[in-house]
Amino acid sequence: MTTPVAATVTGISEANGLNNSGAVVGQEDTVFPFVWNPQQPNGTTGTATQLPLLFTGGAPGTGRAVSINSAGDICGSSEGLDANGNAVTRAVRWIGGAVQDLGTLIPDPFNPGFFLGDSRAIDINDAGQIVGASDTVVGSEHAFLFDPALQVMRDLGSLALVPPNPGRATSINGAGDVVGVSAALDAAGNSVERAFVLAAGALFPSDLGTLIPDQANPGNFLGNSAAFGINDNGRIIGTSDDGVSSAGTQLTGAVRFFTAGAPVPLLPVHSDGFDVGPANDVVGSFNQPAQGFSFNTATGMVDLTALVATTGTDVVMGTGVNASGQITAQAEIGGSSVGILITV
Repeated sequence: MTTPVAATVTGISEANGLNNSGAVVGQEDTVFPFVWNPQQPNGTTGTATQLPLLFTGGAPGTGRAVSINSAGDICGSSEGLDANGNAVTRAVRWIGGAVQDLGTLIPDPFNPGFFLGDSRAIDINDAGQIVGASDTVVGSEHAFLFDPALQVMRDLGSLALVPPNPGRATSINGAGDVVGVSAALDAAGNSVERAFVLAAGALFPSDLGTLIPDQANPGNFLGNSAAFGINDNGRIIGTSDDGVSSAGTQLTGAVRFFTAGAPVPLLPVHSDGFDVGPANDVVGSFNQPAQGFSFNTATGMVDLTALVATTGTDVVMGTGVNASGQITAQAEIGGSSVGILITV
């Protein structure tokens, strides 16, 4: 293994994800969405470029880039104006340097082709399909899928049948399988949040369960969970409640979910899994205060701060990982939160 190199993507920033060429997207100075392109594929030096925002009528606006596919298409969110001049935050995509408002799940009845409310895009696959969360007419966010061929959002529904059914889609793979988190009811009728998967072409999402079996109702689960990533191998990762400690605090754990059967823990500590790469590498955070980690079956868990081994750099979260094993992460450097790219 080569010596790890931690490239600072930009100043005060977020590094939210990357593609297989090592291009990174995020936000700088808590305001501007950006893309950082390496000088050569998977390189450690490159140039950050600010991405355009939606029209705000001259008022200062902000945006955030969160995911980039192999073609360099990017999704995220931007402040803008609706057809009535109201300030909104919208799911957007950037293609060829231009920004496009993806709308919401609420058509504007007085302005055909326009929409009401807020939305945000969270992930984009190589086919250009985008998932995220949007306001709805029932007053809560729902998970959506935006198909570039149809140019419209589809409401992905919920695990709970009674409105408002809040939820969001967090990741989509190349086959079009979607994962996320949704309002749900457990076997006793208690309101919970659960990780879900919606297979490509399926009409309804499936509950992926938690790390706490419901002993009174075999095959069911207790507590909350969330899915944050699915790769082209169909591997799903996220986080789940894992019981209550002796101090009375709720413990959570990074988990691998399955479309049939109970999830399994990845780490024996308080943790969250945020992304899973093409080679099944998982990145996330563990412990309190948070520390970044990477995990695969060959190496087990690796502390990203120890991997970087740079004085004054504390990696608090891994946010993305690509086919080459490059990792985007958040680090604390000199009292500032900084997006970094780790190359080994």
